[in-house]
Amino acid sequence: MKSVPHKLDKSDYQRWLARADAKRMLTLQSTWIQNQIAHLHGKHLLYHGLDDNTDCLLSSPVKHKFRMGLPWQQGIIKADAWMNSRSWPLSDQSLDVVVLQHSLDFTSRPHQFIREASRVLSEDGHLVIIGFNPLSWWGGLRSLVPFATDIPWVANMVGIKRLNDWLLLLGYSVRDSASLGHVWPLTFLPARFALRADSVLAGGPLVMGSFYMVVAQKTTISMTHRQARSWSMVESQLGWATSVSHKHNN
Repeated sequence: MKSVPHKLDKSDYQRWLARADAKRMLTLQSTWIQNQIAHLHGKHLLYHGLDDNTDCLLSSPVKHKFRMGLPWQQGIIKADAWMNSRSWPLSDQSLDVVVLQHSLDFTSRPHQFIREASRVLSEDGHLVIIGFNPLSWWGGLRSLVPFATDIPWVANMVGIKRLNDWLLLLGYSVRDSASLGHVWPLTFLPARFALRADSVLAGGPLVMGSFYMVVAQKTTISMTHRQARSWSMVESQLGWATSVSHKHNN
């Protein structure tokens, strides 16, 4: 597994956020995160991710939503607090929902990141994870540039099977999983067509999209239940996604 540099280049991160493929990826993922967290309840929600805004959290019924960032994101995003991969400044079982958007891809300690998320989650709390899929066509292409230092090529990808094994050992039940972003990062297609294609192709973990989403619930019984879901998005949702894309472009 590729090791992420100790310090990621902030200027590279900022340039990546301005790219068309990054904006489309974040737009797609914002829609999917919104769909998932709308059904997750509790008092406290933590978000960590690559996006420089948190519009994806607006659908959550959780009253207290906050963002944490890693040191290499300082100066790019606005975070409520800062943390490191090995130790989060939060009490045990203090949160109800944790959303990690490519957090594991950009740390050299992905397993420790999951352990910290598990420590701060309450009993029956939910963990939402998005990661790059090493078994996708993009993941295969990335393996051909092992010395790349730019985002997202530097990603330290954790496969969904390995992630599910970690979650099982930590006492989670996988409630939902999907392989997403089948057209991404191709940019020669019209943006609306690409969004529609990705929404139609999205589905279970056997369909190899460029990234995956896993929703897991903390339980006392280590039993994994996988439920494939059709992630088709109605036109109003596509309109919402388009508006987010416009916001990223401004």
